[in-house]
Amino acid sequence: MIKRDSGFSMVETVVVVVIIAIVLAFAIPQATTAMRDYRLHSDASAVASQLNVARMRASSQYAPYRLVVNIAVGTYWMEKLCGLTTSTTDANCTSAYQPRTTAQIEGGTQYVGTKDKYATCRPSSVSAYPGTIQGDLSPCPAPLYVYFNTRGSPVDNTGSPLGNGGAILYLSNTSNMVDAVVVSVGGSVTVYQWETSSSTWSAR
Repeated sequence: MIKRDSGFSMVETVVVVVIIAIVLAFAIPQATTAMRDYRLHSDASAVASQLNVARMRASSQYAPYRLVVNIAVGTYWMEKLCGLTTSTTDANCTSAYQPRTTAQIEGGTQYVGTKDKYATCRPSSVSAYPGTIQGDLSPCPAPLYVYFNTRGSPVDNTGSPLGNGGAILYLSNTSNMVDAVVVSVGGSVTVYQWETSSSTWSAR
């Protein structure tokens, strides 16, 4: 009796390769999109965390702080402001909410993810405002400054309470996904995600 060698025929091998190629053709774009979306959510959470740190530093250090977001470049940093330092000590300190002559940046400069971008006015693909936000500021501020007073409350650059329902930063990616980081007038920081299917914001 002759024993045949076991193995796969050329036809069987080609069929398996074709099936794998089809599966990869569907899986790779979905995996790429998922990674982009995850990166966007991560960027929004990082900005929210930095805002919370600035708020806590302002109250614990008893000095105004601000978060500066460079819209065009995609960077942000936290900065301690003049506070009680007078102009006789630092010529730039003509008010509590002025930056010092030598910027007091804490934690270094942070960067947004590759191909993600910032905006301070609502993207055209979004039809509603998130959380407490009531409208766009005009003109759309760039860079964006978010100030906190010595009680950790968000204020403008004169120390007055925020209008417009608070401060907002939109983040978007090449998949047309949009997140928003909202600082309410009361000081809470919330990240929202735009749900395209229902045209609504959901808190994350």
